[in-house]
Amino acid sequence: MRGMTTYADPTRALVEETVRTGLMITGLLDDLLQELPDDAFPGESPVDVLLEMLSGTIRPATKAAGDEIVCELTALLGALSDRIMTDLRAAAVAARARARS
Repeated sequence: MRGMTTYADPTRALVEETVRTGLMITGLLDDLLQELPDDAFPGESPVDVLLEMLSGTIRPATKAAGDEIVCELTALLGALSDRIMTDLRAAAVAARARARS
């Protein structure tokens, strides 16, 4: 776990940690999926198996945090995703409008 640093902008700290963690997990899963032999998990989806393994890895941290915090974090990450997509769509509309004029 990273040190408990106090940030002047907690939102920026959350963005950085989310991006850093997301890239690490995505890279890890991509590397593992590419290197797994086709018969590594007969009858099972390799993605599902790896996600279950990852869940087992982080379960002690989520258990220590408690279900309520984990659910709140999950909701927050969903809200972040929604806000990002909404703003990207608005930016695309604005860019198309500028390009037409």
